[in-house]
Amino acid sequence: MDSCMPAPVCKSSDYDFNNMNGFIENTEYLGDPSSGNWVFSGDPLMYNNEAVLLTMTEDSSGTLLSSTRYVWYGKMSATMKTSRGAGVVTAFIMMSDVKDEIDFEFIGTDVQTAQSNYYFQGITDCKFCRISGRPCAATN
Repeated sequence: MDSCMPAPVCKSSDYDFNNMNGFIENTEYLGDPSSGNWVFSGDPLMYNNEAVLLTMTEDSSGTLLSSTRYVWYGKMSATMKTSRGAGVVTAFIMMSDVKDEIDFEFIGTDVQTAQSNYYFQGITDCKFCRISGRPCAATN
């Protein structure tokens, strides 16, 4: 256990993505949150010197951007533009180390409507909704 990096401490922050300072490629990130705020895979680019563009090249499944810090509680918001096109999904996902997940997804053929999912410890094939006890919509 002495060789493992401690879990990153959460801290209150506001981020503007008008540059890529603090971005670290996932193959170079060693678990130290003081080395940067964001870990990425794929090919993020600057767009008009005012925003980060998360690209989806023909030979990839897209670009992923993850925080290097934990969020224990509080308010989280994002201003983002979605991508259009069949098969394209733009998502904002909150996920824990044990795969608890809440996500908001915008499907490229209907970018006006957000779809939301939640999962408990990565279980995606639920038989009954954990809140209502009724069968999940996915099983109907």
